Amino acid sequence: MLTPEEFPYIKSLHVNDCYAYQNFDIELHNYKPFSHLILTGKNGSGKSTILRVIDNHMSYWRAAANSSLVSITSPIDIIDRLNAIIPNRAAQFGINDSVLVTWKKELDQVDRLSLSYTNLPNNIWTQNKLKTIYSFLKAKRDSHVVSVDTVTKELDFINQLQNNNSTEAFIRQFKQYLVNKKVYQAFDQIKQDQTRFAETDQFFDRLTESFRQIFEDTGLVLTFQQEYFEFFIQLSDGRQLTFDVLSEGFSALLSILMDLFMRVDLIRKQVGDYSYDPCGIVLIDEPETHLHLQLQEQVLPLLTSLFPNIQFIAATHSPAVIASIKNATIFDLTTKESRGSEETVGRSYSDLMRGHFGLSNEYSSIADDLFRQIDSILKESKDQPEALKAKLQQFFVENDAYLSPSFRVELESMILENA
Repeated sequence: MLTPEEFPYIKSLHVNDCYAYQNFDIELHNYKPFSHLILTGKNGSGKSTILRVIDNHMSYWRAAANSSLVSITSPIDIIDRLNAIIPNRAAQFGINDSVLVTWKKELDQVDRLSLSYTNLPNNIWTQNKLKTIYSFLKAKRDSHVVSVDTVTKELDFINQLQNNNSTEAFIRQFKQYLVNKKVYQAFDQIKQDQTRFAETDQFFDRLTESFRQIFEDTGLVLTFQQEYFEFFIQLSDGRQLTFDVLSEGFSALLSILMDLFMRVDLIRKQVGDYSYDPCGIVLIDEPETHLHLQLQEQVLPLLTSLFPNIQFIAATHSPAVIASIKNATIFDLTTKESRGSEETVGRSYSDLMRGHFGLSNEYSSIADDLFRQIDSILKESKDQPEALKAKLQQFFVENDAYLSPSFRVELESMILENA
């Protein structure tokens, strides 16, 4: 079994080209045994591009079966090989050659980034595919769970661990996996295999506790109706929910958990140790998708506590996400500013919106317009006390509905300083 000290976590990135920006470095802070990475930046700054290219690098380290150069598993070797042979191929067969077009696409997929690691990856990924975690959860995640009417072979799920494009399959088959576990647990009880019976109980206990955190309901229970092969999330207020009727927010978060719970459980079976926390790398594009602010605060803390040996690399627009976890490097692609989590965890969201996301203040654009109106009134009537007083009174009457206590104090302070 791999330990975090042996696993090749990403420690820095050199971005050759992410369309919007070129030629810069992202150095992860020296947390032990690794740093998480949270990418921020304006729309179009390259966050999703970088995640996608990291995914391509990981595919080569994991020996992607769909590569035309499958015998070369190192992205570095891929780049060197293609740069060497593409000019000769172009000269010999012409620029429209289908093989040449494919190779150019493969070169583009990996040449945008150079990655360095805490340990050399070499054959670690290929030799430990059934013991390591890798997943890429895209912004548009399909959280649809297929219905179940029978039990399937567990080997089908084990085979998915070796598939580079298994994330959506794991999410779709989550209910099937749970049904299999319940049915196999019944057989374990018949065989009086108390060890395996208890291991399955532990799995469902961990799953239920995670659901309780997400739904903020300590009385939540997960129930199984064997006649219909159906699971119900039973809330303490009496409501019963199935996986296919959840809101977009709960589905988005549960889709991440579905994928990782299944992978970890399968790996623990492979190594024969249900206390084992596998190492790995997980990419998440916009973990805050569809989530209420409270869940945005919870998503990464929940994931890092459940899966402590996984390095999470996320792209986000949310101050709640960047301020939520320790041991993380927060890098803004627009400004190229890098922060450690010590600089974000203790800061207010309004401070982060101004200091990290570049907003001029913590108020809305409508509030900005009200500030401008006050400024205009002050400039026009500064030397006319009676007119100034009348205009300010009229302003506060007309806009009273929009003035929160804190915003009112800001406006009054502005008037006192400039009147």
